[in-house]
Amino acid sequence: MTVDEFKTGLHKLGWKQSDFALATGLSKVAVSNWMTANAPLPIWAQHHLTLLLKLQDLAGELLTPPTKIAREEKREAAHQQAE
Repeated sequence: MTVDEFKTGLHKLGWKQSDFALATGLSKVAVSNWMTANAPLPIWAQHHLTLLLKLQDLAGELLTPPTKIAREEKREAAHQQAE
């Protein structure tokens, strides 16, 4: 994962660098150093962000209300993936 991909991932979550620092118990300076390439982006941080993004996707699926419209949207999406 590149620094740009990491930044994009944070943006998809709606997080700032400081949010990631707070959530992981790091200093803002540590995360800032990754973003400016003053320090390498740790593998664990890349994996952590990847998991957060997957959880966000799952939450969207799992928290969709089981209404008729939602069921139809899921069927349509499944049909499009099958094509």
